Amino acid sequence: MTLEASILAFGRVSARLIVMEQPLTIDIPSELLEVFGTEDEARREAKTALILDLVRRGKVSRARAAEFLQIPLADFPAFLAQYQIPWFDYSAETLREDLLALAAPPPTPSA
Repeated sequence: MTLEASILAFGRVSARLIVMEQPLTIDIPSELLEVFGTEDEARREAKTALILDLVRRGKVSRARAAEFLQIPLADFPAFLAQYQIPWFDYSAETLREDLLALAAPPPTPSA
């Protein structure tokens, strides 16, 4: 079924279309390749490492990273935990402000 036929059959497109992946070649020492075992495993690990580094640096959202890695968003917090990346990324200042706001007495309703 073509995309056009799918749109006609379902009335809308509910999935996000992903553009074809662009190949990227990197050179690594053969000893490092042996750590991975296979070239396919090295590719998967390198892709994961690149995407997670972009998440750490705030260049890619967690939702987008989950999409790139083809991991359901509901499973992504546990995946990030394996790499010691928090699901929520509070700065110390933001956390302090939020704790102060939570500790403040609620506003009184106006008459």
